Amino acid sequence: MITGAHLCSKCRKEIPSIPPGSPADRAITGGLCQECFQHVAESGMPLADFLDGLEAPVLLVDSDVVVKATNQVARTMLGKDISQVQGYRGGDVFVCAYARLPEGCGRTVHCSGCAIRRSVMETFTTGKSLRNVPAHLDRQIDNHFQQLGLRISTEKAWNLVLLRIDYIGPSREVH
Repeated sequence: MITGAHLCSKCRKEIPSIPPGSPADRAITGGLCQECFQHVAESGMPLADFLDGLEAPVLLVDSDVVVKATNQVARTMLGKDISQVQGYRGGDVFVCAYARLPEGCGRTVHCSGCAIRRSVMETFTTGKSLRNVPAHLDRQIDNHFQQLGLRISTEKAWNLVLLRIDYIGPSREVH
């Protein structure tokens, strides 16, 4: 067995990886090797079924962080149904205060510093998976502002990016 490898959860083939136990050792796809992941993608398995089989909250987004699909765990965490997330930009889904500005999500001066947007764009462009990236989100619900702390992971899937929420919780009150 290769040191620092784990087995594909479907075919049991060894997958070289980062040392076991590190945050990067948890693949979003549930530990599938590239061949098995591609097979699932081409098998005709409904995307919703695949995503709902993942235990963590996951959003499938494009390079502009527009949500194409989510799993039930993510929708429950967000307190939203599919019609409130699919087709919307991440900032709108997470109720980012800056997404409410006239320019909208992804187009304000604040968006260039968004760790979520930067991580998705990096993974989309390079194909490199990112793990446990710290991020924050300034939320606005009615007139209440709150900063949330997040940890996210990204993984390229087809021509999209799987965005997993590893942690989300209040970090501090802003106003």
